[in-house]
Amino acid sequence: MKQVQLCWPACLVLCLVVFSHHADAGAQVQCPDKCSPQKTGVKTLAELTHTACHASTKFVFEVTVENMESSLTTDAYNISMLEVFKYGADDPMDQERIFISVPSCKSQLGLKPGNNYLIMGQASSIKQVAGKYYYMFDEHTWLQYWPTDVQGQSDAYKNQYDNLEQFRNDMSFGCKS
Repeated sequence: MKQVQLCWPACLVLCLVVFSHHADAGAQVQCPDKCSPQKTGVKTLAELTHTACHASTKFVFEVTVENMESSLTTDAYNISMLEVFKYGADDPMDQERIFISVPSCKSQLGLKPGNNYLIMGQASSIKQVAGKYYYMFDEHTWLQYWPTDVQGQSDAYKNQYDNLEQFRNDMSFGCKS
């Protein structure tokens, strides 16, 4: 697993300064105070597709969590892209992204390095600081564990795995209007 230097000054600024939609262009953002827990159980294909294709959903990724670093105010997750179903605001060629949350969200997120996840979110979850984009785990983020091929054969994960794999196949054709 590749260890990546996370941009701590920018991550810290993200969580210390209050963001306002009416602020000057130089304003920074505040880390969200609410987080959405990881989705559990089997989500239907219809639910996955509806959420991914909803107009408010701006990014949909299958990812691997590479590592996580914590400070007093911030948890920063280095994420590698496995598949991009719907781009965020940043350069689609960038295969690594940093997701930010507050430490109080760590147990609700339940992210583990080396595991794969489906992440969907809104434009309000994407923040730009010093020319680099950061993604926030906030109350609008859809986060769901993506089982491995081996786990997908077990009774515990079969339905979830099958739905996510069918979702992958369907999304290769994009959202239907």
